[in-house]
Amino acid sequence: MFLEKNYLMIGNTRWHWATKIQEDVKYFHTTPNPIEFKDKNYSELSWASVGPIPKNLTLCPSKKINLANVPLINLPSNLGIDRALASWSAFKKQSSCKSKKQDLIVIDAGTIMSVTKITKKGEFAGGQLIAGLRLQLLSMTNGALNLDNPIIKTIPLETFQHETKNAMIRGAINGLIGLILQIFEETKLPIWICGGDAPIILNELKNTNIDINHCPNLVLEGMIDIDQKINSI
Repeated sequence: MFLEKNYLMIGNTRWHWATKIQEDVKYFHTTPNPIEFKDKNYSELSWASVGPIPKNLTLCPSKKINLANVPLINLPSNLGIDRALASWSAFKKQSSCKSKKQDLIVIDAGTIMSVTKITKKGEFAGGQLIAGLRLQLLSMTNGALNLDNPIIKTIPLETFQHETKNAMIRGAINGLIGLILQIFEETKLPIWICGGDAPIILNELKNTNIDINHCPNLVLEGMIDIDQKINSI
C-alpha cells in the first residue's frame, strides 16, 4: 500500500490542497473549511499559511513550511510564503526547460495579484502588489455609496461600458492587464502565472506576443518540492 501525503496552503480567501501518492499528485481548492479536519487524520499534513488560521484548527508546528526553507537568495523576511513557493517552483521550471538561463517574472493572480522578479541565479529582485480583480470590485463597493459588488459572469469586451457593473469589471481587469503589459514591455522576460484569476488574464492576453506560462499549481508544486528536500536531509 502506497503512502498518501497531504499538503495545505491556507490562502486569504481559499484553501489549496494537494494529495500525493507515489508520483501521482491531485490538486483541489476549497473555501476555508475546518470541518474538513473533523473525521480525517491529517497528522502528517505539511502546511503553510498566508491567511487566517481558525482557532479550532490543530496543525502540527513541525510540519509547517517556512520562508527559511525556500532556497532562493535574498528573500525578504516578511515575504509571503506563497510568493516564495511560487517563485521557487517557477525558477526550477524555467531552469530546466530553457536552454539559456534568464531572469523571470512570477505572477500569482489571487486575492492580491503579486508580481515577483527572480534572477537567473535564483535571487529575489523585487516586485509589485495590486489588489486582485474581486478585491478591487469589493473595495469600490465598500468605498462608494451607490456601487454594488457585481457578479462576474463574463468579462465585458468593449473598452467603454454603459452599465456601472460592467464598467467596474472592465476597469478592474484593465488595471491588472495594464500592469502586466507594462512589466513585459520593460523587461521582455518570460512570465509564469498561477492563481484563480489567471484564466481570465490569459484570455485577455491571448492576442499578444507575451511569453507567458500558465501553471495553476505553482505554489503547491513548490511546497511539495520543498517538503521533499526537508525530509531528505
